[in-house]
Amino acid sequence: MLAEHATAAGSELPRQGGSTPAAQWPLVALFVALVVLTWSALPALLQPVAHADNVEQLNWAHALQWGYFKHPPLPTWLLHGAIALFGPSAYLTYALAMGCVGATLIMLWRCALLVLDRDAALLVLLLSSANYYLMGRGSFLNHNTVMLPFVAASAWAVLRILRDGAPGRRWPVWALLGLVQALGLLTKYQMAIIIAANALSLLALGAWRQPRFARHAAIACLLTALPLVPHLLWLARHEFSTFAYAGHSLLADLPLGERVGHSLGFVAQQLGRLAPAIIALLLALLSQRGGRARAASGDGLPERANKGPAEHAVAILALTPITLILALVLLAGVAPQNHWGASATLLLPLLAVTLLRAPRRPAPRPALAAVIAVHAAAIVWNVVVAARAPGFHHSFAAQPLAAMALAHWEANASGSPAIVIGPDWEAGAIALELPSHPAVLPNGDRSQAPWISDEQLARCGALVLWRPALAPEQQVGADFAQRLQAPIELQTRVPRGALSAIAAGIIRPAGGGCPP
Repeated sequence: MLAEHATAAGSELPRQGGSTPAAQWPLVALFVALVVLTWSALPALLQPVAHADNVEQLNWAHALQWGYFKHPPLPTWLLHGAIALFGPSAYLTYALAMGCVGATLIMLWRCALLVLDRDAALLVLLLSSANYYLMGRGSFLNHNTVMLPFVAASAWAVLRILRDGAPGRRWPVWALLGLVQALGLLTKYQMAIIIAANALSLLALGAWRQPRFARHAAIACLLTALPLVPHLLWLARHEFSTFAYAGHSLLADLPLGERVGHSLGFVAQQLGRLAPAIIALLLALLSQRGGRARAASGDGLPERANKGPAEHAVAILALTPITLILALVLLAGVAPQNHWGASATLLLPLLAVTLLRAPRRPAPRPALAAVIAVHAAAIVWNVVVAARAPGFHHSFAAQPLAAMALAHWEANASGSPAIVIGPDWEAGAIALELPSHPAVLPNGDRSQAPWISDEQLARCGALVLWRPALAPEQQVGADFAQRLQAPIELQTRVPRGALSAIAAGIIRPAGGGCPP
């Protein structure tokens, strides 16, 4: 049925008002910049230690690899490059993550311009910024956040392919689609679900009728696959460690009785993340003076006549990812992770605005006011939680503990610590505060930092850290626990009075100089 929208030249979406209005760029750029700056600064002000995901990336960023213990390499590459320019810091990780969010918001706006009028595209931008994955959790530098701009860019490419009618203009967009899909897969394997949504949208809306479809699709497939070859070779050399990590969820084989509960819990979590955007939309609708009809912006043909193919394209792109996740849970017993919803729900604000009739859509000004109110409420919420119920990110005194650990090292070993061994988050957080910015061997597990060689460990020694409540053998392995000397428990208090502690020991350098 969807293919009935195909024209003689192929399936095309109706054009909505031509080129991007230059007058909107400054407004869009200003709004996106404010979102990025606000949600980059807030965690830096509220918590003394970076999120666990951010610390994990800092631990891995000491070396460029074609893969890392749990994930593909692209987020770590980005951080490695940023550190080369600006030096390591927690704020850098927040800014880099929110930079990905900013790029995502701009691409979502560009997607909306392909199927909606200019005012509606601004509404999509505003509501998308109120998705809690993109604000409160946007500063988490993890693979879910870094994948978002590639999800949005691939959706833009699909919509552009379906819209443009001239065959000569299509192949660069197909090439772009392949490249962003490859980059998404080099970020997180969950991009495969997005690729399935892209393919379904193209086929269902009759892209196969377009001239040179087979050639263009081959270009996209080739550019999706080729960049993955070095990563696949790395996987083969490292016992497919990332697959083993993904298998904890994918191969969970949940009992039949638990699958419905997990599915409902996953949906409830996604509604919670989307709640700020939903509230902002409702507030903006209420501000339309009792629902009085609003004049359309008039930058395209009468919209209701055009909405059929646009609605279908956006609906397939927006609903397929979350549908596939729920199908995997119910049919295959996959254990869903709540953060999978970051990409699976990304296009839902675009779908909601597309389904709203133009006269009923909020105008940009009341929508902006509602979104600002929601952002402000989310900021207040984060401040209150940090003050009333601080988590471990707020109560671990990494900086003073690092100073104490450095003094202990200097009293028992020569030079500066070049390697820190310990629980991944605590070791990474303390290493970040040491002037020498040492490499980290998380949990004493060589597979998590294979760039740290036996020779380097012997010649440089290591600062060994562990949680005082547990034996070091349980946290860094028996080998390193047996070799450590001068054990000590370091304690201090954070500003609110909570005790913060870490145990430390030294593996002394063997001499001969520490290799870089």
